Amino acid sequence: MANMKSSFKSLSLLLTLLLCANTAMPCTTFVLKGKGRVYFGRNLDWFWEDGLVVINPRDAQKTAFLMTEHSPVKWTSRFGSVTFNQFGRELPFGGMNEAGLVVENMQLGETGYAAADSRPAINLLQWIQYQLDNCRSVAEVIATDQNLRVESPPASMGSLALVHYLVCDADGDCAALEFLDGKMVVHRGATLPCPALANSTYEASAAHLRAHPEPAQPSARAQDESSLSRFAQAAARASAFKPRQPEEDLDYAFDTLEQVCQGNFTVWRIVYEVSARKIHYCTRSNDRKRSVDLKSLDFSGARAVQFVDIQAKPAAPQGLPVEDLTEARHRKYLESFYSQASLKEKLGDLKPLAEGLLLTLRGYTRGSEAAGLR
Repeated sequence: MANMKSSFKSLSLLLTLLLCANTAMPCTTFVLKGKGRVYFGRNLDWFWEDGLVVINPRDAQKTAFLMTEHSPVKWTSRFGSVTFNQFGRELPFGGMNEAGLVVENMQLGETGYAAADSRPAINLLQWIQYQLDNCRSVAEVIATDQNLRVESPPASMGSLALVHYLVCDADGDCAALEFLDGKMVVHRGATLPCPALANSTYEASAAHLRAHPEPAQPSARAQDESSLSRFAQAAARASAFKPRQPEEDLDYAFDTLEQVCQGNFTVWRIVYEVSARKIHYCTRSNDRKRSVDLKSLDFSGARAVQFVDIQAKPAAPQGLPVEDLTEARHRKYLESFYSQASLKEKLGDLKPLAEGLLLTLRGYTRGSEAAGLR
């Protein structure tokens, strides 16, 4: 047990360093709403485009990954979900659950997590998985702050591992959730006039719009690559959105992602068709749009965790090549991802850390069986 804790603490720290290896990398999110339809768009602007599209079943018993000795959150997943993971299972950048809840994260330098208190803790990426596992609405996500806290990274990491979240549910309720000065700050309803988010606080982003009476043009690209310009452009597009046919709506959402993209740094483009429970995505090196229909998936606890390589091409007419995420396949992905020259250049050889993550996941169970590790 001691070795497992030690392995995971080292693993978790380095994964967080990887996530934040460049503190200036931008991302943009937004929500389009109208006539009962909800679309959530997300650009991942980043160095690496590898990833797994993970199908997470219900009824998995889990314990949070922590870098400290504080008490971890424990739970059993209520909802199945589809998530986009780069650093391995249970560490998603974002995703959507079968109830239509979407959670995505972006970097925010002003973030200040709560100090240790009586609440059990969870890391900043698994916080996303926890919400998708347990919540069907934005209100439920907000309420979890009373029962758990995002683990504060070690002081030695400085401004690394600082993020905020845009959350939306099937009813179109949206919220920007930030941790500032140790408290969750919520912008929702009247305090969220524009359902978009980039890499500035929502308060600063909204103030920027108020201070510039000349609005961004929905038919143009963002004026520059800054967070406030990308936010303004996404907000203008969200305000101008008028639902038409679903295919036209999806084109509008992807066009919006194009207007705030960062050239080759935009490695993933994702549109969650929330009202239809579908996800559409493409990557920098594979711009063919692929789709996942959550209504067609089996999220029952009897299923193993499954995945699709994010670069996989549909094998028509069978669709995307879904496979069980066995330990062997998971290891193969992690070792391949960690062995990239760019990662080695920044942080050395991380391949040995794959075993630490896999060892931790063996403790996840559904009933009396190992969850997803066959």
